Amino acid sequence: MRKCFLFISLFIVLSFLSACSSNPSIELVDVDVDIVKDKSLLGSIGITEGEREGDELVPTALFYKFTIKNTGNKTAGVEEVDKGIELKIEPKDELRAVSEDVIGFNIYDPEEYNASGVGFGHSFLSILKPDEKGEYTLNYDLGVSEENSQVPLLVPSKDKLDELKKHALDAFLVVTIENQEIARFDLNNLKN
Repeated sequence: MRKCFLFISLFIVLSFLSACSSNPSIELVDVDVDIVKDKSLLGSIGITEGEREGDELVPTALFYKFTIKNTGNKTAGVEEVDKGIELKIEPKDELRAVSEDVIGFNIYDPEEYNASGVGFGHSFLSILKPDEKGEYTLNYDLGVSEENSQVPLLVPSKDKLDELKKHALDAFLVVTIENQEIARFDLNNLKN
């Protein structure tokens, strides 16, 4: 009887420990950040009124590309809405201040884009199998190069864009699955 109790207790402890370590292991393999104006990466904004109705404006954006690897032995993420792997950038104070100086608002806060005429976007793989790498992109529109009433935000000067790019890694990359944080990377540690 005592051996049976000991066996059951050991089984429960091992089950509990394996459940505690069930979070996927994610590694940030590579980061690339650039200022881009590329319709194939960013899409375009259709003009719906005025003399140029039907034309398109291609925004300029701060574009991040991350390579992430699942180093665990379980699949990370679920192929359902809001349950897969998602990434977001949390700017540190200096990057937030530079963003507000260069663009006029914090580009990392989705609500700040209201009435700007531009927005932000991303591409994610919702799952990563063990030892699989995936590419993830985040882009934050910085304006358009032509004046238009639909898109009041004009691209800042090259000097201001360079200042924003210089500070673009002054942030944390937060990885979540099912709205639970599973990893946080200090992008400053990746500067060359």
